[in-house]
Amino acid sequence: MTYTYSICHPDKPKIEYPKNSLSDTEVIKMITNYPWLEILTQMKSLKQNQIYYSPSLDFKSTTSKQSLCITASLENDVPEFSLWYNRPIKYRPLFGLLSEKTKVEVIDKWGFSLEDALKSYQLFLNKNYSILEQLMAKK
Repeated sequence: MTYTYSICHPDKPKIEYPKNSLSDTEVIKMITNYPWLEILTQMKSLKQNQIYYSPSLDFKSTTSKQSLCITASLENDVPEFSLWYNRPIKYRPLFGLLSEKTKVEVIDKWGFSLEDALKSYQLFLNKNYSILEQLMAKK
């Protein structure tokens, strides 16, 4: 399976949308090798009005159209990660009287270490969407 992706740079107002697609292995490699701590440390030197985003990588499956975004913040000088899972939900509007429709909903969860975030990415990349959704929905 392949994934398109985007990158949010803290000091740039426009989100970067590279043209190339990535494989499962390349997604994991990109997350693992991304300079999270370096970027978060550099953000400390920026004024508040110079910060547009938290550093983020968003990966979207080209087949299922589901996506999982990883974002970082600095907590006590240690990177802490949040995940944002976008997935289609089927529902029946007007108390179930109308035909089934699909909408995209987001579940976000905070407080991950990089290792735990990578475990969630493995579920996403292996198409274990129901397990991922259950883990993300837990408080």
